[in-house]
Amino acid sequence: NEYKSYLRMEVVVGTYEGPVISYGIKLSSNVDLEPQFIEKSHSGCVKSIACNNRYLASGSSDETIRLLDLHKRVELGALMQHSGTVTSLAFHGSHLLSGSEDGQICIFQCGSWECKKTLRGHTSAVLQLAVHPTGVLALSVGRDKTLKTWSLITGKPVHTVNLQKLPDSVIWNTDGSSYAILSDRTVDVYQPSCGSALRSYTSPKRIVTVKFLSPVLLCYGGEDKEIKIINLETDKEQTLLGHNARVKAIDFVRSDVPHHFILASVSSDGDIRIWAVAPESHQQIGGTQMHNHRPVCMCVYTGEKKYLKQSSDTVELKPKVKQRKARVKRRVLFADLHAIVGGKTIRRKMKHKKRSRMIPLHLEPVSQ
Repeated sequence: NEYKSYLRMEVVVGTYEGPVISYGIKLSSNVDLEPQFIEKSHSGCVKSIACNNRYLASGSSDETIRLLDLHKRVELGALMQHSGTVTSLAFHGSHLLSGSEDGQICIFQCGSWECKKTLRGHTSAVLQLAVHPTGVLALSVGRDKTLKTWSLITGKPVHTVNLQKLPDSVIWNTDGSSYAILSDRTVDVYQPSCGSALRSYTSPKRIVTVKFLSPVLLCYGGEDKEIKIINLETDKEQTLLGHNARVKAIDFVRSDVPHHFILASVSSDGDIRIWAVAPESHQQIGGTQMHNHRPVCMCVYTGEKKYLKQSSDTVELKPKVKQRKARVKRRVLFADLHAIVGGKTIRRKMKHKKRSRMIPLHLEPVSQ
């Protein structure tokens, strides 16, 4: 093709010592890893991290959630709603969900960062939560050995299952047709309509992290220093070798090629590796080594897609910037059930603020 695309992405790692470190990755014919920033707001170990197309949230044993705007590279402050270690974070649409050792799940509105709802039901720590792709349901597992299904419309639990083993994690697949529960060395795959496991996969050593790449591709890694990718329909598996310590976290982005993925993994010795994964093959295409920090969790932030022209003088083509029309911003102030049924919404004009109250983020270069 005359043009080929590359994806601008960043691997953001939360560490045991407290800093959050970002590494930028440019995907073209080769992979170049570039340190981006290090953020040192947490006073404790970073236990969870999540991002959407703009914001980054990190939860720590200091009982706070730190927020960053990755577009503007500024710190937005801290959320202090929990009274225990923040164990799980998940973005969905315009909301951020957080789980904590205090047994509560909080739902925050992105932008205003107001806590809209607090979900209570676990009698012990919330270990992991997962939001259904539709945003209607959420799953959570706790140290009380229960799996709870929450209605995000009413904010109440609709179903509770007592588990035989202590769960470590729960995750939906990419289309919400099934979910997986991780417990020590076993990953069990369920369907919402079925109470028994449809598939069960066991590792000789403890599994630390699990992820769905697609509705039928399950990926996990752990203390055996390997990453397994299993097709749930055909039971074919790939084994990604290269790490010399236990795999702590994995995340991925979809490639421009259908059914191909870019997988990022990090091990406990600070080794970050980037893999190109196809349906029946894989290849390591890059990586870097962290120094003086021990990784705990990781997420991948995806930037805008750009295009490169293949020629002797490769030039980056900048996307066209649309001219902004002068208009008054409007925001829905209130719309109750009667107004929606009647086809009416009440609106008010909002004046644009020239200055924001964002606190500048002091970014420090990362030593390679």
